[in-house]
Amino acid sequence: MADKQYQMKLDKDFYVVTANDLIKGKQKMTLREAQLLFIAISQVVYEDKDFKTYTTTVPELAAFMGIDENSLYRDLKGICKSLCQQVVEVQVGGENAKGRKKWEIFQWVNSAKYDNGKLTLRLSDDIKPYLLDLEAYYSQTLLGTLLTFRSYYTTRLYQYLFAETNARWGSVGKWTFTCNQLRDLFQVGEKQYPRNYDLVKKTIKPALEELRVSDFACVWDYEEHKANKRGRPLESISFKTIFFENKEKKDFYVNSQAGY
Repeated sequence: MADKQYQMKLDKDFYVVTANDLIKGKQKMTLREAQLLFIAISQVVYEDKDFKTYTTTVPELAAFMGIDENSLYRDLKGICKSLCQQVVEVQVGGENAKGRKKWEIFQWVNSAKYDNGKLTLRLSDDIKPYLLDLEAYYSQTLLGTLLTFRSYYTTRLYQYLFAETNARWGSVGKWTFTCNQLRDLFQVGEKQYPRNYDLVKKTIKPALEELRVSDFACVWDYEEHKANKRGRPLESISFKTIFFENKEKKDFYVNSQAGY
């Protein structure tokens, strides 16, 4: 007997509720893959005790995501195939008796099917503990906010920092990332950007700029720090952030802060 299918509800006011450990896990995907994954996760509600199989049409999905319908038809198979292959690595607790860190690796999506203009998706059962029955240590971000960003690096940074602040609106975060930590966060190897300067220029700087001009964050006091050794290569960056639920709250904060 085939699994029952549920109509996917496309609503930008839905929340993407995810355990912080999953958000902080090692992961990488394209922007479109991340957006489709967020839409699937947004279907999960507090009362759910199991995952469901959801379906929607490509025209509805394209309109909701704000992309060209023909482009989505063209790219959908590749997006879904990649999502079914993508994994997330989660650190589990502390270290074992031999001092080695414990980890688990999961697929994000169990299956994706396309038939006559209709897409069917089901999340991997392995990530149930990180999406169902969450009582603490989780973040909830508006789906509409996540769909606003035009770079995967921005989306990844926003979710990660929000989880690190324990999902507190209006609290100032002071951040320092070494270049090695940035490579880990964005899963960017040295083959892609051998020089730390290029890594920062192509990942964190445009992500921070997109956050800064968005309706959901303020970013300031950005600095780059060089190593105290020969050649003085770029070693780390630092900045401050504060997150807001909407444009009105950001505007109120900015207008009340002289010198921002």
